[in-house]
Amino acid sequence: MKSLRAILVDDEPLCRQDLRDVLLGFPHIQICGEAANTTEAIDLINKYMPDLIFLDLSLGQENGFDLLKERSFPGAVIAVTAHSEHAVTAFDLDIADYLLKPVAEDRLYQALLRAQRKLTNPKNIRPAPKFIAEVAGKKVLISADEIHQIESDGNYVFLHLADGKGILRSTLQAILQRLPKNSFLQTSRGRWISRAQISGWSLPLTPILTLTLRNKTTVSVSRRHAKALLTAIKPPPPPKK
Repeated sequence: MKSLRAILVDDEPLCRQDLRDVLLGFPHIQICGEAANTTEAIDLINKYMPDLIFLDLSLGQENGFDLLKERSFPGAVIAVTAHSEHAVTAFDLDIADYLLKPVAEDRLYQALLRAQRKLTNPKNIRPAPKFIAEVAGKKVLISADEIHQIESDGNYVFLHLADGKGILRSTLQAILQRLPKNSFLQTSRGRWISRAQISGWSLPLTPILTLTLRNKTTVSVSRRHAKALLTAIKPPPPPKK
């Protein structure tokens, strides 16, 4: 990864120390300074113009969001907090990623990858929507581009990933509304498939249309949705000469 200059913003010294300890595993992150409040943070931003801010969203009597509203910042921000309820607001402010305390090294690695992409992508490219779901008993941030399938079950939605699945309490419609248009295709009443994950499908003459995903998983498509799905994924016929 490219070397990045970073500042840590957290009103609790022990939390800053914990984050510093985890960041030791990422030598390309150079910590320029630390701040306990928004005033100190703005001073550090003006002084060092860092690439990255690790921002606690609860700074004593202050709100970490206030920093982003008071001072424009061209770099990437990774929110670090103990409260998952701030996630929706965080992504509305275009934060690169959202980490829950205590920060795990593997999640920090993913967050740094997303921050790097945000720093290198043109500003007119909208970042993929993100969801907080429970995976193997832990709260995990899942980007839409990591999702292979979406499955609804009552008041819950399952997000199928390459190495497991996340569960969150939501309606299927609420999830679909946040996704880029036409990025997921319906295969049955409660299941949608990522268009980007489809690598092939059975011949139209077979009784049941079956999709093959990039991870070799096969998914059957209900008769009701087969025609519309085929129309969406098949290339148009060549023009007549």
